Amino acid sequence: MNNQSKNGNDIFARIRTLRKLTPSQVKIVNWFHLNQNSLAFENLTALSRKAGVSKASMDRFLIHVLGYHDFAEFQTERQKKMENRLDSPITRYLRASGNGQNRDDVLNQHLSFSVQAVQYAQKCLNVDVFHKITTILTQTKRPLHIMGHRTSFSLAFMLYINLQYVRPLVSLLGDAHSSLPVELFNVAPDDAVLIISRRRYSQNSLQISQEIKKIGAEIILVTDSEIAPVAHLADTLLVIPPPLSTVFESMTAWTAILEAMILAVAEECQRKEQKHAAMVERLLYDFYGIRKHMGKNNSTK
Repeated sequence: MNNQSKNGNDIFARIRTLRKLTPSQVKIVNWFHLNQNSLAFENLTALSRKAGVSKASMDRFLIHVLGYHDFAEFQTERQKKMENRLDSPITRYLRASGNGQNRDDVLNQHLSFSVQAVQYAQKCLNVDVFHKITTILTQTKRPLHIMGHRTSFSLAFMLYINLQYVRPLVSLLGDAHSSLPVELFNVAPDDAVLIISRRRYSQNSLQISQEIKKIGAEIILVTDSEIAPVAHLADTLLVIPPPLSTVFESMTAWTAILEAMILAVAEECQRKEQKHAAMVERLLYDFYGIRKHMGKNNSTK
């Protein structure tokens, strides 16, 4: 057994460490990416046949390349992953903690974990893809639509609000769960759509993404796994993986990376769109009047 099998890495974390794949291994990896659920239940013969490789090639890849002790270990890992996806993050956390922690323990442990989550995301992040996305975000003449559902919606909203301040033509696709958002009618083939999708995934996100793909708009996906349901539709894919030992999938790393995106594009967008930046500042001043009110308060003292 090699070191990879000892450290408990998820299969796709192991795959990310591989430098070069043979043609048959490329077939296997591609099939794994598109058929996550099948990995938990198919036997070795069926997996090999469906991936289009020999049984010996599949066995060799799982054991000698990825480091599993045997096929049973691989399948058990996938079944546990599927079980986890069916639970909410809070349910998994409570089960792991046994409901026995006091509030100070929870606070200290979670703050420590949040730091680890950011450090792990930084280590795994594909910087080239990050820069590619920020380049697209600075294309201020190109309409940009942002979408997320369930817990991803709050992240999408945060990105949308901040980008509104620095560039025009930014819209938020609605979080409706019963129908397509009406804003989808305004998505055009030359537009860019940035989708945030993290577990637990939304069927609504998948259906809307399929419609966006039919329209022909460019799909940018920020997600937590190469095999997320929307991943096969993405033109650009940025993965923010959770730490391997996590029981609660925090938004901390996600927030930090999305904020970094905003900061990375802000100066260039404002330089390109000086009138937009000035208009936003004026509207904020006129609508909220924070400085005006502060001035009045100060003058009465």
